[in-house]
Amino acid sequence: MKPYIPQKLPIKDINWEFLIENIAKANRAIAKYDGFLQIIPNPKLLLSPLTMKEAVLSSKIEGTQATFEEVM
Repeated sequence: MKPYIPQKLPIKDINWEFLIENIAKANRAIAKYDGFLQIIPNPKLLLSPLTMKEAVLSSKIEGTQATFEEVM
């Protein structure tokens, strides 16, 4: 198996036309989420589940294998 060797930055030959639609979708989704955070009284209600999910995923990457219940 060969190791992955990334291109040197900045990448000069990016096909922007292929990526623009996905970039626009991601931008709209982030803007929509930001809008939700602006109008709700306690934005931590939306952030808390994401924080817990990120903690579980990070523990799996590190080899700890914690479950959601264990993180709670």
